[in-house]
Amino acid sequence: MRQLGEQSAAGPASRRGGRALLPASWRGRILAIALLLLLAELLLAALGWSLPEPLWIVVKLVLLLYVLWAFWRGVRWLANRFLWRIRTKLILSYLFIALVPLVLLAVLFVTAGVLILLLSGSWLVTAEVDRIADVSRATAASAILDLPAPDPAAERSLAERLAPVRAVHAAASWTLLRQGRVVAAQGQAPRALPPWWKGEPFAALVTVGEAPSPYQLPRAVLRVAVSRDATALLVDLPVDAQFFGHLEARSGIHVLQPHELKVEPAGATRGQVRGERGPVVQVEDEGHRVTIPAGAGLGFIALPPIRDWTTGEPSKHEFLPLVFRFQPLDFVRRLSPQLPRGMGEWSSLADVLLFALGIVALVFLVMYGVALALGLMLARSITYGVHALSVGTERLRQGDFDHVIAVRSRDQLGDLAASFNEMSRGLRQLMAEQAERQRLEEELRIARQIQMSLLPGQDVARMPGLRIAALCLPAAEVGGDYYDLLPLGETRMGVLVADVSGKGTSAALYMAELKGLVLSLSRIHPSPARLLAEANRILAANMDSRSFVTMTYAIVDTAERRMRLARAGHNPVLQLEARSGRTRVLAPPGLGLGLDAGERFDRLLEEQEVPLVPGDLFLFYTDGLSEAMNAGAELFGEGRLTRILEEAGGLSSEELKEKILGEVRRFVGDAAPHDDMTLVVLKVVEEEGTA
Repeated sequence: MRQLGEQSAAGPASRRGGRALLPASWRGRILAIALLLLLAELLLAALGWSLPEPLWIVVKLVLLLYVLWAFWRGVRWLANRFLWRIRTKLILSYLFIALVPLVLLAVLFVTAGVLILLLSGSWLVTAEVDRIADVSRATAASAILDLPAPDPAAERSLAERLAPVRAVHAAASWTLLRQGRVVAAQGQAPRALPPWWKGEPFAALVTVGEAPSPYQLPRAVLRVAVSRDATALLVDLPVDAQFFGHLEARSGIHVLQPHELKVEPAGATRGQVRGERGPVVQVEDEGHRVTIPAGAGLGFIALPPIRDWTTGEPSKHEFLPLVFRFQPLDFVRRLSPQLPRGMGEWSSLADVLLFALGIVALVFLVMYGVALALGLMLARSITYGVHALSVGTERLRQGDFDHVIAVRSRDQLGDLAASFNEMSRGLRQLMAEQAERQRLEEELRIARQIQMSLLPGQDVARMPGLRIAALCLPAAEVGGDYYDLLPLGETRMGVLVADVSGKGTSAALYMAELKGLVLSLSRIHPSPARLLAEANRILAANMDSRSFVTMTYAIVDTAERRMRLARAGHNPVLQLEARSGRTRVLAPPGLGLGLDAGERFDRLLEEQEVPLVPGDLFLFYTDGLSEAMNAGAELFGEGRLTRILEEAGGLSSEELKEKILGEVRRFVGDAAPHDDMTLVVLKVVEEEGTA
């Protein structure tokens, strides 16, 4: 049933979704027009034409909106398809909560570590430049002290004194000037001093000449200038691999040379270097963009300050990135303190720290994996109970009250599952009780129909000289009240009103038994007293000691104009005399049927004879009428019945019956009936057809 329900529920939705893209809908028309314009643009582009720019922008915007709408619908479909179960939602949320912080922390620490290593490398490269500059400046300053006066001797002495500089770089060049005159020179060092220089020691990176092409950086040197008295010394050290040889030997940092770099003009397409793709790092100024090619290890740049040799000021236009690369682990090992020999595999403190960090990371991952597994197991146990309850509820909705949820935990969900099982059993019992109740109600309904069929029909309640109206209203489906009209001849009729003690099925069964008994005895005994005596003898021998029957039985003879009646403990008969307008109470003594099987019943029983005068009314009734109770526990009473009779006037028997019933119902109001109500109204008429 659920699958059918889901199909029926999904069917209209899917059809609605399909109709949204059909040309019959406005969304479908817009999409169709946009696709046609896109096709037209492709065809026009093949011919060298194009759509107007505003129209083409609108088409692209519409297509973008439809793509976003389709993406949103797809996300909704995936969410409805895969996130319907709470188990999936809870596990996904747990994984997000557990894994996302771990991934973010890992990315944070890795990024921080890489940045620290890169910045450390950049600082070491810049520091190496400063160190060499300081060494060169100090060497040059000491080299010009006390130089020999002759130029040849000064040149030879200077060459010996600059040996530490040549140890830094064998291709170092210099120029010695006295009074602005070149005394000694080697290499491409400047042969003259700039005008701005006033003799203060100078040591900085400068660029030499122009770049050979847009795809190369200008050549850089470390230039040192010192003076003493009238003597000045200029020293140039090329910034190349030999320049950073000591740094690479100490730290493993390799400074890339111009031939190892990819340089392109700043206006070139980003990511395109001489027709090649795949840059790792790009650094750009106003004229160049330097791309570090892919390779092993980490790559970064150092940007030491550059001075303009023509002005002596920091250069604002020169661009000289010192690009370097290193292996992170080797870099850390070289920077960490070295351990004494005999420490096994560990040669530096970094190895020990990395090993300890690996152990901690392994323990962390193991503990995290265990915690993740336990969390998933806990989430599964929680969602299992919810899923089982969902399945049980669905089975219950389909009418399967025998479905039982397995209780697998001693927690709140286990108690909830047990409560669900109890509720299912209760509902199953309730449904069984309801079915049994419906069966009983159906049987009682049939019994009521049968009981009502035992009452006399309208054709029986007809007799010359009498007008008869009768009513029987059981308080329950079936009752113990009984009335009957027994035809005993053309002018004789037996009138019977009885009340079996109690209500319900037992009273109805006794009533049916009484009907059969009276039907048989009425043919035998012409006297009401004798009929009651014989009925008492039979009933007393067969009735339960806790049950009895009250009964009034009268024989009406319209030919002789008389009525004989006997009463077995029943309510009296009320007579309205037409001549006087007064009400008489006819109550001959008698004992209830079944209360006494001996002589006491016969001794108390008496028979009364009443003349039938045209216009007289006789009311036979049960105590359910006189004892009808309203919400205030007040009884209707025989006084109200008497007053209704005296106010009857010229009412017919049927009208009097309806008046009595209406007054009783008005008096009772919304209160539930306490007992069966039965009445028989006899009205004596002068002749047939007279009311």
